[in-house]
This record gives sequence, C-alpha cells and structure tokens, in this order.
Amino acid sequence: MFRFVAVVVALCALIAPAPAIACTFCAGELRSKQTLRMHFAAAKAVLHGQLKNPRFDPKTDDGFTDLHITTALKDDAARAGQGVITLRSYLPVVGNTPTEYLVFCGISNGKLDPTFGVPATAAIVEYLKVASKLDDADAPTKLGYFFKQLESPDATVATDAFFELAHASDADIIKASKQFDSVKLRKLLASPETPAERLGVFAFLLGVSGGPDDATFLAALLKDSPASERNSGAFGGLLAGYILLAPKDGWALAAGVLGDAKQSYSVRLSTIVTVRFFQATRGNDCKAEVLKCCAALLPHGDLADQAIEDLRRWGYWELTTEVLAQYAKPTHAAPIVRRCIVRYALCCPDDTAKGFIAALRQSDPKLVKHVEDVLDLFAPANPLKKNP
Repeated sequence: MFRFVAVVVALCALIAPAPAIACTFCAGELRSKQTLRMHFAAAKAVLHGQLKNPRFDPKTDDGFTDLHITTALKDDAARAGQGVITLRSYLPVVGNTPTEYLVFCGISNGKLDPTFGVPATAAIVEYLKVASKLDDADAPTKLGYFFKQLESPDATVATDAFFELAHASDADIIKASKQFDSVKLRKLLASPETPAERLGVFAFLLGVSGGPDDATFLAALLKDSPASERNSGAFGGLLAGYILLAPKDGWALAAGVLGDAKQSYSVRLSTIVTVRFFQATRGNDCKAEVLKCCAALLPHGDLADQAIEDLRRWGYWELTTEVLAQYAKPTHAAPIVRRCIVRYALCCPDDTAKGFIAALRQSDPKLVKHVEDVLDLFAPANPLKKNP
C-alpha cells in the first residue's frame, strides 16, 4: 500500500538499510535515512504531478487519491502511457488547489506499484533531476552540489542534501574538501536553528576544509565545561575537526578528556570514537597520540575495557605493563573488564603477558579457559587447517 509522507519530519523518519560506509561522525540513526536519490535509483518509475479527487471507499474505509501526471522523471513500460494513476491512500487536497506530488513506483504483476511519495515543489523536482545524474565516483562534484543545497529555501531539499553528506564516506569527504565553505560551516555550527544531530558532520567538514581561525572556533565550542547538551552530542565530530586543524592541541584535549572522570560518559565515549577514527585512517602517523589516549583511559574502570580491547585489536602492545596492572584493582573488578584484560594477555606476545597468564591459570583456571573458548569461537577460520 502507498505510504503517505506529508511533511519533512515524516521524511526524516523513514528507515532504509544503512550503507556499509558513511561519515564516522554522522549520528547512527541518520545513516539509515534513505535519500530521494536512493529512492530514485531503486524505483522503476518516478512520476510528478498533481493530487486530485481524494476519497474513501465507504465499504472498506480504504483511501484513494488520483495523481495527474505532468512529468515522468523516470519511466517504465508498465505505465503504458497512463496520465492518471490512483494511489491507495487518502492524501488531502486543500479546497480546489491541487497538491504537487512526487511518487516513486515499483512494478507488481506487470503494473505500477507506488511505494513512496513526498509533496514536491518545483525546487524538489529540479533538485532530484540533477541529483539523480550525479556520479558517485566523482566525490567533489557530487558532494559540492549537495553542500550548496544546504541553504535551499525548500526545507525538503536542504534536509535531503544533508542526508547525502551524512551518507558520504570519510574518504569522499576528504576528497571533496575544497568544495566546502568554512564561513558557511561556522554559521551552521553556531546557529541554534541547526539540528544538533548535524553538528558532528559539519564540524568534520570544517576540519577537512578550514584553517587556523576555524581551529580557534572549534576550540571554543569544545572547551565549554561542562559541555552543553547540544555540543556534547556532537563532541566526537567537533574534536575530530579540531585535531585535523590543530593536531598538537587537539590530541592534548582528547587525552585530557579521557583521563577526566568528571567528564560525562557520553563525551568520553565520543572521544573514543574519534581516537578510533584517527587510528583507522592515519595508522602509525598518529600511533603515539593514540597510545597516550589509551593510557589516559586505563586507570578508569568504567571505560578501561574500551581502551584495552582497542589495543588488543590493533596489536599495540606498548602498554602491556599498564594494562596488566589494572587487573588487581578493585575499580577494575567488573567481570567485563577482567575478561578483557585476560583476553589482551592471551593475545599479547610479550613475556610479561605470558607470565601473567601462567599465574592466572593457577589462581583462576576457569576464567582463563572461558576467555580462551570465546577467542577460539570468534577466531577467523583457517582454510589451510585440515580436519583430523
């Protein structure tokens, strides 16, 4: 049945499969928003026209509305030249004024099957005509176009353009850095009208495209203590932008936040995400800074397991002595933390870790066996290993 989406808020609530890669600093729920361009790509036909004759079937209470087609942005033979199609939903028309509407259709039993639609001004139609032709391989052109549309007076266009930026990979954002206007980004970040969930993405865009003045701007947002509710939700993106523009000061701030138990749990988690981002994208170039951040987190039992597991996954064994020293602390007695330390020690090639495990096999053999079993369960299959 046709799903009616009458306003932008409803458009924002639509859920679609999340892409494999998206901007790290886009809020998770935003990554799942399907853009108009995605709907266009999936549809067999995309039709624009006017809604007329909304009505209910008195026998079933089912609603119907006619769409008088004026433009086919994408067509299919199943339409068979129809100038009017009926949507299985009651879409109100105010008085005698037809409502412009954009409908995306699949094919069912050889006939058009309208599956999604939005009220569509001329601005939306023109926007989609351009957006649907953009080449994903040309990140600068694609993202440059969507960045310009952020200031569209049409709210649906501006919202959809942001979703496109949020779906972009970190690599594509960096490739398109020259397309982003830092002055415009600062205005968006400073404006109370900008939805809070967009701040992290805008801060990251500013980090890849800005200069010294922008570093100062981001520093002012980050150094509010405690962070405002608005900025705390975007702390990871703000911090990433700051590190990109002022690495020395940015990394010092990251380590300071992680080592400060007075900081909110959400702010410290966001900082961990930022550290992971740089480790994944910069590797050895920022290893020293990443290790300092992990070291700052180790003494804190509430989040130590995050740092320890990251160190294990990355094969960073430089902090082995510090990691193992946490095991006996009452603050680190939670089972999840102790299992994490044992898992690290089982994987670590250092003699110190081997000695730690040997001693633990005597004092708590069940724990060691449990962690070993879990490691074996999730170990990657070895295609060269033959079954006995």
